[in-house]
Amino acid sequence: MRLLYNLGIYTYGIGIISAAKLGNKKAKTWIEGRKNWQSKLNNKNFNSNPIWFHTSSLGEYIMSKPLIDLTLEKYPEKEIILTFFSPSGYENVNLENTRIHKLYLPLDTKGNATEFVEKTNPSIAIFAKYDFWFNTIEAIQKKNIPTLVFAANLHPKQLYFKMGWQWQEQILKNISSLQLINDKHLPFLLKHGFKNTSISGDPRFDEVGNKHNNSTEKIKTFIGSKICLVLGSSWKDEEDLVRKHFDQLKHLAIIIAPHDVSEKRIKSIEKRFKNKTIRYSQTKAEIKETDKVLIIDSIGLLAQLYNYSDISFVGGGFSGKLHNILEPASTNNAVLFGPKHQKFFEAVELIKLSGAFSITNGANLINVIKELEKENQLKKTKTIASNFVTKNKGATTIIFNQIKELMNYSTTSASSKI
Repeated sequence: MRLLYNLGIYTYGIGIISAAKLGNKKAKTWIEGRKNWQSKLNNKNFNSNPIWFHTSSLGEYIMSKPLIDLTLEKYPEKEIILTFFSPSGYENVNLENTRIHKLYLPLDTKGNATEFVEKTNPSIAIFAKYDFWFNTIEAIQKKNIPTLVFAANLHPKQLYFKMGWQWQEQILKNISSLQLINDKHLPFLLKHGFKNTSISGDPRFDEVGNKHNNSTEKIKTFIGSKICLVLGSSWKDEEDLVRKHFDQLKHLAIIIAPHDVSEKRIKSIEKRFKNKTIRYSQTKAEIKETDKVLIIDSIGLLAQLYNYSDISFVGGGFSGKLHNILEPASTNNAVLFGPKHQKFFEAVELIKLSGAFSITNGANLINVIKELEKENQLKKTKTIASNFVTKNKGATTIIFNQIKELMNYSTTSASSKI
């Protein structure tokens, strides 16, 4: 099965090249970012064996940011290598700290993995969540470099635990520290001989609720005294439900902050709502109360927007790719999302606590909002959601303490440990 994995990696690379030749913009960016990666590494002058953080894409970077910030603070002599697999992370993360070196992770061939680890020679390698590249991890382990995975969510249905894939399971067992997001599958892992596991929680809880921006005063004016419904990182499914029942919802201040803010996407929303919309970028200093829908047509405002909204209908729940619900929960919102949320721990738990609601259709949406509009019900739901986030903070400190412990075994050059 190892051979099959390696063939799959090469096939994936060929597929990306083919997609780029057919005009796929993301595939082109993926290839361009990795072009001449060896030369780019040779031009880097890392000092004293850098700390390596790997995040797959933007979501994993946001999860990692509090941990990266704390690491920079506690290890002022260290530089950080920050790698991405997806362009959605690399292209959208702008770094001001010169101690952080942003790179693409090369395709996980055995040769690439060995060369990347040799050239970077990190004192520790830290991986966010689930982006396991087994040739890379094995190359790290062969050099006796400590490895840590945080916010991991290993479960019995994953390929690693199937017949023929035991070599991947063994590599996971050899990781220095597997920090689990919760204890749901801990008994299964212990039964399978994982002695490297512990529970740290989810560092996303530590990042949310800290964003404030005074440039959103005109949004406050638009909301006025109304209850505000925000469609956060919305897709067509969430927007269609609101459009179909707009007459029953227009007493609310409705704001749409779509996942995709391209001109084509914004125009499709305007058409869907029959031009009963206002673009944020085209508004004057103040937006007076209106029965129209406000469209946020730029990125970077959503986290601040949640500070003013009351009910957040978060996108991705109809496709199984639910976006961040912790940000609205932390900033005093009742949270709604589609029915395909089962693999998101925070969504399942918030529903159990009545701090969030799964929306299956338009009638369900209207009923939930009517229930929230009852006296004190909205306030109660918002408090439950906010308290849930507060209760689950602290993972960053737990994970960092484990990093610090592993770093004690990494005080000499990684190359000298072979």
